[in-house]
Amino acid sequence: MDDALLSRLLDDPWFAAPPPKSTGRDQFHLQWVASTFTGCESPADVQATLLALTVRTIVDALRASQPQTKRVIACGGGVHNPVLMTALAEALPGCIVESTGAHGIDPDFVEAMGFAWLARQTLLGLPGNVPSVTGADGARILGGTYPA
Repeated sequence: MDDALLSRLLDDPWFAAPPPKSTGRDQFHLQWVASTFTGCESPADVQATLLALTVRTIVDALRASQPQTKRVIACGGGVHNPVLMTALAEALPGCIVESTGAHGIDPDFVEAMGFAWLARQTLLGLPGNVPSVTGADGARILGGTYPA
């Protein structure tokens, strides 16, 4: 791992922004990483540093918002990365780190299940958000239906 690269990545203002927050490829993408390179980084060091960034930011967020966390139930592609899952478990001593698969929910389908639930809420005319989590001004019906 490249400590200097990790430091430069962590300097991104997004990490210091208070929750609630969410992001994705719009914020974190190849050009974002490449913009922090000095030109001396090896591919292996970049990969190890990105893994360290992932673990560090997850652990920092949990410690800041949920310091009593005793169990992390992970989903998505990361659960298939044993190095990531082991690093998370090591960075969270005394905390169980496991996949949603251990609870009967395929980790690759959690996002699809979430969107199905949001669609259900919309069809029923019910809010699909929790303002205290999303930062919205109030409960909202999300999305819309458009008959053909």
